[in-house]
Amino acid sequence: MLFAEKAKRSKKSGEESLKLKELPSSGLQGKSFSGNLPSHNCNLKVATPKLNEVDETWYYIKQGKSTAFSTRKAKAQTRVNSYKKLFKRGAEITPRNFFFIELSQEKPSDWEDRIINIKTSNSIKGDSKAPWKGNDLSGKIESRFLFRTALSKSILPFALFAPDLIVLPVTIEHNSDKDKREVKLHSAVELMREGYLNASKWFQSAENIWNIHRTEKNRKITAIDYLNWNNKLVSQNINSPFLVIYNASAKDANATIVERSHFDLEFFVDTKAYAFYTNSINEAYYLTAILNSTAPNLLMKDFQSKGLFGARDVHKKILDIYYPKFDKNDPIHKELSELSKQSHHKTNKYINDNPPRELSAIHLGKLRVAIKKNLSEELKKIDALVKKIL
Repeated sequence: MLFAEKAKRSKKSGEESLKLKELPSSGLQGKSFSGNLPSHNCNLKVATPKLNEVDETWYYIKQGKSTAFSTRKAKAQTRVNSYKKLFKRGAEITPRNFFFIELSQEKPSDWEDRIINIKTSNSIKGDSKAPWKGNDLSGKIESRFLFRTALSKSILPFALFAPDLIVLPVTIEHNSDKDKREVKLHSAVELMREGYLNASKWFQSAENIWNIHRTEKNRKITAIDYLNWNNKLVSQNINSPFLVIYNASAKDANATIVERSHFDLEFFVDTKAYAFYTNSINEAYYLTAILNSTAPNLLMKDFQSKGLFGARDVHKKILDIYYPKFDKNDPIHKELSELSKQSHHKTNKYINDNPPRELSAIHLGKLRVAIKKNLSEELKKIDALVKKIL
């Protein structure tokens, strides 16, 4: 809560202007309150014994274009992180029960030119909300419309666990130069004309449910249009062999590398993640080292939104912290890259030896802590190097 005085207006040269007062660098006096209340909206008499009240000095701080009030004094960070514009948020692969699926048959030996029996994935049903909850699909699909993606819960420090299976109304084709691949989006009618009868039926069913339950705001938008909102699906770079991805929401950023050649299906980025595309595996290792390190995650805390369990919503706050572009000749950058490589290998082994049974919010948090504990030596070295380049 902020108490303020409205700036007084003054007239200069016939023009009315606001007389602004600079926020003092010595800070503003205020208070902070903490404690666990016994009930929601309890009265002051009940709340007072449960609350700790502390006098604090609050400072106005700035990081990139973000500002905040903080109990720590910090120099304004005005240098722009060149990676901020290069990380892109993924596509709106929602409503999830249209696109997140599981097999209702045995997994085939390969995905080449097959007709696959599928249904809405059970794993996403618990998170479904009205009006989509219960509007599940089942049927058949041509295997060329099967892909992989990752929700926040699959993105761990230096690892990707059990990426989700999805269906999308897209084909991947070579452009006119034949040297690049591009994503083509199709309507159910177009898929029917092309002879993909199963895919057409699946996505037409999705459109029918969408038309019944869509909001007034989306009255002129199809389910396929929403899937590609702001072109975030078809614009994804499927030619770069490496992706650095991190979660959009959580207390801290958790980053890992998606290496396309290691996947059985093509990978698309969901809206719950941000991705940077690169042809350099060493640059990818460098970035995941920084994003998983302690310093940048602490520096963004004052700028994150707060929830019941503290800071949340990473988004691009982590990219307001400045660090230099990867330089393959810089010894610190090379060392960070090598430590990140070791951390990826060590984490994958840890997960294989200790496979998680479920990834609910509580179990996910514990798993991320366990991974970092297992990497204590590597992260200690990474943190020391990251401090040198921030």
